[in-house]
Amino acid sequence: MRQAVRAYPSDVFPKAIDEDENSEFYQGKRAAFFRETAHVPCLRRIPELNKLIDSVVASWYLEPSSISSREWHRIPCQRPLGLAAFNPQTRQLESDLQIVTGRNISVRGISFTHPSHIYSREVAVTFDLDQPVQEFLVVRLAWSRFSKKRTFQSGGLFLSQIQIDADQQLPAVGSQFH
Repeated sequence: MRQAVRAYPSDVFPKAIDEDENSEFYQGKRAAFFRETAHVPCLRRIPELNKLIDSVVASWYLEPSSISSREWHRIPCQRPLGLAAFNPQTRQLESDLQIVTGRNISVRGISFTHPSHIYSREVAVTFDLDQPVQEFLVVRLAWSRFSKKRTFQSGGLFLSQIQIDADQQLPAVGSQFH
């Protein structure tokens, strides 16, 4: 499936949609965003996702729209992330924090590139690399592949959010997965 997505500033899009920030259209988008992020509120701080609320996004699919299972658009999010294996039974991180690079993000999930294979089905991702208390998004990996650039690409769906004090419970930054 190929998808072309472009976010247009409000001054470029036709005037058919009320451009007032308080319009019913934008209020509906904000309400849907807050509903979808209720179990993962740290997503509300991510600037890339906030662009989705305040812009109109158009998509063109090569296949019929009934085939696509995406309810939210993906948007590029190419920045460093912290990633660790996560144990759903103990709700603890089980590996050292590894720095990976984000690829894209939506309200429901994320994809990223990483140098080595991940042996865990669930991982925890943080955007708060330099904060004393880090909020992690628990992600269930849905896919992984080896790219032509000799790196791995993986992605999955957000399950929940956890918070960890970096000084006490977080393993050292930079180590690889076991």
